Amino acid sequence: MKVTDRVDSRGNAGLWAGVAVFFMIAAMPLWAHAGNAKQGEKIAKTRSLGNCVACHYLPKVESPGDIGPNLVEAMQEYTMAERKDVVQWIRDAREFNPHTIMPPFGTNKILTPQQIDDVVAYLYTLKKK
Repeated sequence: MKVTDRVDSRGNAGLWAGVAVFFMIAAMPLWAHAGNAKQGEKIAKTRSLGNCVACHYLPKVESPGDIGPNLVEAMQEYTMAERKDVVQWIRDAREFNPHTIMPPFGTNKILTPQQIDDVVAYLYTLKKK
């Protein structure tokens, strides 16, 4: 093997490693972002933003709704591995239930992807350890 062959093979390996890292980052799903739980709580509890409290129980809210599930109880069922499902419930719950009355917050651009991530981060703070 010539010295130039070794340099070429190492150069290609580095190039392929760089390409692999790029695609891993580019393919990272939106739900992998952590979100800001404090912002998420504000969004969920503010009637002019997410307005989750119009239909759902959340702690420390005056007159929460009871049309939808109690979110404290509902979150006990979800693991972090199922985070993408929680994101999807908020983004567009019709994927799980085509007859839902829950607004498709992401599909209709009621909330941004970042705001949805923030709400999900907050919802995970409701889990009992």
